[in-house]
Amino acid sequence: MLLVTQMWYPASKASEVGKTYFEAIKKFPDDKTISKPIVRTAIRATKDGFHNITVSIIKPGKVKEILDIAHGRLLMFGAIEGFKYETYVAFDLGEALPFVGLEAPPE
Repeated sequence: MLLVTQMWYPASKASEVGKTYFEAIKKFPDDKTISKPIVRTAIRATKDGFHNITVSIIKPGKVKEILDIAHGRLLMFGAIEGFKYETYVAFDLGEALPFVGLEAPPE
């Protein structure tokens, strides 16, 4: 399972978002027993500002714990005008194949 988080914000708020990010990871640090980052933060400029994405592998049985950390961090951005986010749990291919009656090929 993967935790995917996307964030959008105006370019004029980039400095404020950056400062809040460092405060958030200090207050809600990564926990290697819960997840493993795959993409810590990928950032791209858009016509509307910036778009960030993070992706982490969730350790078995740790969905609630990783969501608690993620939402704790994201709520810290709430006062930043124009900041939007989306977070969701996704299945990797091997986990999703049984939903359609298939098995993952042997590695």
